[in-house]
Amino acid sequence: MVRSLCLLALLPLVHAACVTDESLSGSYQFPLLELDAKVTQPANFLNHQHGVATVHRTDATENCPEGKSHLRLHVCSKYKQSLPSLLAGEGWRTHSCIDTQVIPTMKACQVHHSTEPCVTNTVPLPTASQAAYQRHEIAGLTHFNMATYVTDGDPACQPNNWNTGVGSSNPDLFNPEQLNVSNWIESYKAVGAKHAILTAKHGCGFLLWNTSTTLPNGTAYPYAVMRSDRPSFQRDVIAEFSKLTTEAGLGHGFYYSTGNNYFLNREQFKKIGTPLPGQVDVSDEDFNNLVFSQTAELWTKFGPLFEIWFDHGVSAAQDDRLKALLQQYQPNATGFNGQGIMPSPIKWVGTESGLASYPVWATGCSSQGDPTATDYCPTGGDTYLQVHHWFWHQGYPIRQPSDMIDTYHHTVGNNCLLELDFAIDDTGNVAPTHAAAYKGLGDWSRACYDTPVASADVGASSNVYNMSFTQTQVDRFILQEIVEQGERVRAWSLDLQTSDGVWHPFGNGTVIGHKQIVLGTSLSAVGASLTISSSVAAPAMEAFQVFSPCPTSY
Repeated sequence: MVRSLCLLALLPLVHAACVTDESLSGSYQFPLLELDAKVTQPANFLNHQHGVATVHRTDATENCPEGKSHLRLHVCSKYKQSLPSLLAGEGWRTHSCIDTQVIPTMKACQVHHSTEPCVTNTVPLPTASQAAYQRHEIAGLTHFNMATYVTDGDPACQPNNWNTGVGSSNPDLFNPEQLNVSNWIESYKAVGAKHAILTAKHGCGFLLWNTSTTLPNGTAYPYAVMRSDRPSFQRDVIAEFSKLTTEAGLGHGFYYSTGNNYFLNREQFKKIGTPLPGQVDVSDEDFNNLVFSQTAELWTKFGPLFEIWFDHGVSAAQDDRLKALLQQYQPNATGFNGQGIMPSPIKWVGTESGLASYPVWATGCSSQGDPTATDYCPTGGDTYLQVHHWFWHQGYPIRQPSDMIDTYHHTVGNNCLLELDFAIDDTGNVAPTHAAAYKGLGDWSRACYDTPVASADVGASSNVYNMSFTQTQVDRFILQEIVEQGERVRAWSLDLQTSDGVWHPFGNGTVIGHKQIVLGTSLSAVGASLTISSSVAAPAMEAFQVFSPCPTSY
C-alpha cells in the first residue's frame, strides 16, 4: 500500500469530508461523511481508503498549556480490525494532551479521487499589515525612558529611588542633553531594521511626549517632558522620533504599558499600596480613563503607526474602549499582544532569549503557534543586545557576535520577526559599542545571505523543486513561502547531490512560513532538491536558495 499523509481541509460547520491527495493538487472526497471540524491536522493512514482524521482543539488548561487536541479517526468499518496504528503522533504536543478516538463508520468507505482540490480547502491568511510585518524581519525595539536614569526594571521606579537616591519622582531626572534620534536611525538601518518602536510610556509612568492629558482633579499630567510648571526636558522625544523615522523611510510605533504606572501607584493593573509622596492615588476608573486619553493622543498626533506594543496585554476593563480607539485611529497598525482588540495581532514567541525552538507557526495566537488554528498571528521574537538587560546602564556587557548570529537564525531564520532591543544611553544616543554590534550583525547577514550559490525556479506550484549548480561547498538553505498566501506546507525535506550523482539527506521539517534558514553539515555539491510531502493547499513558494558557509562571528 502507498503510505501517505491525509490532510483534512478546514471545514466550515458541517461539510462532506475532503482531503488533499499525494500530488497536493488533487483530492480524495468522502461524499457520505459529514463532519463538524473547526481545526484539522495531518494523521498517518496507510491508504486513503481507510478514512480521514479530524481534530477539535480546546483551550489551554494548567495541565495542557498549549491546549488539548481531541483527535477523531473516522475509519472505514471494514478496516477496523486490520488497521494498525493510525497516528504517528503530534510533535508539538505532549501525549497526555491528545485525546484519540477511533470511530468506525461505513460512511468513510466511499471515497472518490478528483484532480481538483477540495473546494472547502482554506488557509488562514495574514492581513496586509501582518504580511508587511513578517517581511520586515527586523525591528528596533527601543528602550529609552525614565528607567535609563534609574535602573533596568519594570517598573524601574521603586520606594528606594522614588524620593531618595536618584529621585525618580523628579521629571527633570530624564535629561538626554545630546539627544540625537538620527543617530538611532543610523543603527536601525545598519542592522537591517525596517521599523522601530519607542517606549512612549514605560513602568514608571513617565511620558516622552508633550501631553495635554490631565489628572482627575483637572491639573496637567506632571510626569512628562515639556512641563511648563516645573523643571523638565524641553523636547518632545516622540514627535522627533516619529518625524525622523518617517523621513528615513522606516515605520514607527509606540510601546505604552496599560498596566504599570508607578507615578499613578499601579503595577500589573492593581494598586501597589499606600502612595508615596509624589505619587497620585487614583481610582480604577480614573486610571483607565487616563490610559484611554493618553493612548488616544499617541494614536492621533504622530501619524500612521506600524506597530503598537502592549507589553502586559490589556485588562478586561480596558478591552472594549481600546479596541474602539484603535479601530477609529490606527486600524492598520499591527499590535504586539493585540489579540482580541486589533485586526492585525502579533503574538509573543514565549522567550526573551532570542532562541525560540523550531517550529514557529504564524497560525494560532499563542506561544509558538499551531498549524491547526484558523486565526493568523505572526510571531515577534523580542530580545536584548545587552546581556539580560533592556534599558542602558553604564557597564552592562553586550552579547557576543556568535550569540547574536544564533539569535538571527532562531528568529529571522525561524519564521519570526527579530524585535531587537536598542537601549539608548543617558546622552540620548546609541552607545558606540552598541552601534558597532548592530553594524556588525547587519554586515554579516548581508554578506551571508544576499548572494546565494543558486536559486530554484519556484514560479509554478509543485511538491518537488530541483536546482543544479557548479560544484561548490554549501551548508545552508533559505526556504520561503509567499506569505500573503498563508502557511500551506506541513512537511518538507531537503537533499544535496554530489558530483557522483548520489543524493544525501540534508534536513527536514514541518513549517516553512515567511522564512526558514536551514543549517547543516557542509558538503561539496552540484545540486539540491526540496520535496514537499504534505501541505494543506497547493504549495506557493517564494524562494528555495542554497548558500556557502558563512563566518561564525563578525
